[in-house]
Amino acid sequence: MIEKLKNIYTSLIVKQPNQIERAADYQWFITPANEIIGIEKQELDKKDQSLLRLFLTPYQGAHPPVTTREEKWYQLINEQEEPNFKQQPSLYRFILFTLSEPLIDPTDFREAIDGLYSTRPAIVWVNQLSGMIIEEESIIDEEMLSYEEMIEVFTTDFYLDVRFYIGPYLSELNKAHDYFSWMQDSYQKLNKFSTKPVMSYVTAIPYLLTTITNQADGRFLIEAMLKDTADDEELLRSIQIFLECNSNVSLAAKELYMHRNSLQYRIDKFIEKTTIDVKQFENALAVYLVLLLKRHFD
Repeated sequence: MIEKLKNIYTSLIVKQPNQIERAADYQWFITPANEIIGIEKQELDKKDQSLLRLFLTPYQGAHPPVTTREEKWYQLINEQEEPNFKQQPSLYRFILFTLSEPLIDPTDFREAIDGLYSTRPAIVWVNQLSGMIIEEESIIDEEMLSYEEMIEVFTTDFYLDVRFYIGPYLSELNKAHDYFSWMQDSYQKLNKFSTKPVMSYVTAIPYLLTTITNQADGRFLIEAMLKDTADDEELLRSIQIFLECNSNVSLAAKELYMHRNSLQYRIDKFIEKTTIDVKQFENALAVYLVLLLKRHFD
């Protein structure tokens, strides 16, 4: 599609507004593939703009990174040259946030987010209404944050609505770009089903499974959910039987011909490795559906 547009609009570029000097001279759009393109305004009349908006989303421009670490994360998730972090994160996750309206000045908003963490998180803006908070291991080790309380702070102080979509923990930096793209894509799909102000990738599983169109998305969900247990067939079978027995440990242990305490050990091991408590209904449903998906792919 971009090549065809270039044949019509010769000034078209595929860049971020903060990557060029004359960003204000361009009209910016986001393609269905989440690519940001710019076309010089002098090449567009009102008819062109109306036509382009039928299949492209206008892009108002995002707030640029303000710290060196944010700049490195920005480069990484946009699949530019892989940056050299002074302190390489061994664990990280993305928290996507969306705002009900653009901020006049993002500084106060940023300071409010910084104030909720003892270690300043990196923030990468996607556009004026959305961005990612990047939580690294130094933050993750702290007491669990209440995103519902964060929403209350922003509603009270900024008079705007904020929604959070909490992604999985990852360790491989080379997956950051695909992770970033998956978060944006899955959130757009999730919006068709849920209006909850806070959603995690775990509670989103029942909705997302109905939108999977390729094996890559399914594999990403499986890896994100099962983590180090993905290849432990004996453990996964035990968890599946446990869930199929309505989370009744005694009944599942009898089904598996094993001692109740041995099964409980496996359940605790699964919870520890995945950080997903399968004794809670929403989590149990999500894990069970992902296990069925894994069986289907395997």
